[in-house]
Amino acid sequence: MIPLIGAWCPRLTGGLVENVSSDSPLGITGSDLQQLRPALMVKANQKVAAGDILFRDRKRSWITAVAPAAGRVSKLELGARRSLSELEILPEGDAVRQFTTDVADRAQLIDLMIASGLWTALRTRPFGRIPDPSTQPEALFVTLTEGAPGMPDPAAILPDLMDWFTRGLSALTMLSDGPVNLCHPPDLALPEVLGIRTHPFRGGLASAHIHTLHPVTHGGMVWQIHWQEVAALGHLLKTGTIWPRRIVALTGSAMARPGLIAAPIGARLHDLAAGRLKDTTLRLLAGGENGSPATFLRPGIRQISAVPHERADHRKGWFMRLTAPRIAALIPNPWDEVTMPPGILAVPLLRALASGDLTAARDLGVLGLIEEDLMALNARLRGHPDYRVLLRQTLDELEATI
Repeated sequence: MIPLIGAWCPRLTGGLVENVSSDSPLGITGSDLQQLRPALMVKANQKVAAGDILFRDRKRSWITAVAPAAGRVSKLELGARRSLSELEILPEGDAVRQFTTDVADRAQLIDLMIASGLWTALRTRPFGRIPDPSTQPEALFVTLTEGAPGMPDPAAILPDLMDWFTRGLSALTMLSDGPVNLCHPPDLALPEVLGIRTHPFRGGLASAHIHTLHPVTHGGMVWQIHWQEVAALGHLLKTGTIWPRRIVALTGSAMARPGLIAAPIGARLHDLAAGRLKDTTLRLLAGGENGSPATFLRPGIRQISAVPHERADHRKGWFMRLTAPRIAALIPNPWDEVTMPPGILAVPLLRALASGDLTAARDLGVLGLIEEDLMALNARLRGHPDYRVLLRQTLDELEATI
């Protein structure tokens, strides 16, 4: 067993989970899935059952999206070059697609996860892609910790979902001949599951766990999945139907009534936060207060933050605006270093990203990172430039050289 890793553990959101429903249309945007070129499986005004496939990627057939609820396709908006702009389903009825869950081997599990839309919950390291099911990872990581304050506390949620979680966890062992690593808080009681290796961590993002247990910065490939998606897989295996909800934390300085909710996938973030917001000008972000805008709830969004709008200070004269630094200085400090996986030097890596130095970025461990790993640093540096964008550009260029 690896010793406890990480000196900082974020404060998470606990308490009772409130079920929230929405009669408004449930939606998905084309940007919710990576580099999507959709082949639509539905038409406007068509009725669908919960779990029906809405579209799949034209070239990567393993990337699918399914209807989160029974209803009618009330909006189908295409963008440039027949890309998907927005699709909405108006909930009607209770029709549910029943999946065959007699899974005996890897191929059958993959087919089930693709058909139910769960395959897109997996991410590779390096590059952070939805994996090609024809490939084999050297290891698989299940993340049961959080790396940012305010996220849902698994200790408050997991006991009620333990049956689903253990079913899903057991099934994941079919996906890899290598180890399946469960990275969890040290004080969380977990049952033993055959084929699962447990590793206690004091918080942290998945990249830090991977860098500690099975680094891919200089070669190799692993897959990673969040624990709520493992529970969704267990629900599917037990009931034959999709789990149409996810547990989300409502947080932020402009949230009058924070807490945990079980929210329908596809609901508008504003609908989920209705009646809980302070009477002030604000914006809703997917993630913490350093998060990004989003319209609909999708798997992977585990926190919705309400933050006040920042207003420009017009009292500052032209001299102050001209002399204020637009880009924060990159000075090595212990606070930035602790946000990165062990062994990755934050400031030299950011300099390599900003200068477009692919060789230096690779040598400094960029292949072990994805955008979420730079969220805290990017916020401290005020997003000028946006290092998450530079990281994605660097990863794409390195991937093209393979």
